[in-house]
Amino acid sequence: MKQNWSQSNFSLKQWSYWLVLMLAGLTMVGFTAGQESSPQETVAKQETRDSAENSDLEEEIIICEHADALKIYQPDEKTEITILTGAVRIKMTNGFLHAKKVTMYKDIATETFQKTLAEGDVELRDKDIFATCHQAILNHLDNTVDLKEQVIVIQEDDRLEADHFVFNRRTGERTGDGNVKFRVRIRNSKQPTSPDTTTPPSTEPTKIEESSSTENSDDDSKADPTN
Repeated sequence: MKQNWSQSNFSLKQWSYWLVLMLAGLTMVGFTAGQESSPQETVAKQETRDSAENSDLEEEIIICEHADALKIYQPDEKTEITILTGAVRIKMTNGFLHAKKVTMYKDIATETFQKTLAEGDVELRDKDIFATCHQAILNHLDNTVDLKEQVIVIQEDDRLEADHFVFNRRTGERTGDGNVKFRVRIRNSKQPTSPDTTTPPSTEPTKIEESSSTENSDDDSKADPTN
């Protein structure tokens, strides 16, 4: 009887021991799996954060359709400069840029263009605005267009001439200075004219007076014994 109890007690201890090992193994597996998924979760969170940070950035595609020459160099560790010369034609998302020379400044760390400088017989189309000038600076950071020397800006029927003109593409604010001339078309709303409700003067009393005057004349002639 004691032997059977000892054997049963040993089996129970052995079963408990294996149960503890199994639970410990499952815990280690779960911990390892958590360790392995942690970098993936970190990358996912980073991508989500980067996507949220870049959601406010406006992307613009610039395509060079023609240039006689191209030069790319790095004046320092932070900047890369691209120079296009000779009848440069650039197609942009909302228009085009034509000039004799175009210089593009790029930040190496962020891989983004900071500004574009166009010089010589500049023609610029941006949505419904067409401009010509000697020099144009497209600032890609604050989204402004700076035009200088012999500036002519045309928008639909409006025309402006100045020595210097700045256009904020984001806010729509525009400023010009130096020999400013402009022409604008003012459109007045056409309101229907209300009909004239004034009652014209009646001529009926006049006729009555004439008739009464005639009757009085006849009565007088009858009463006059000389007639």
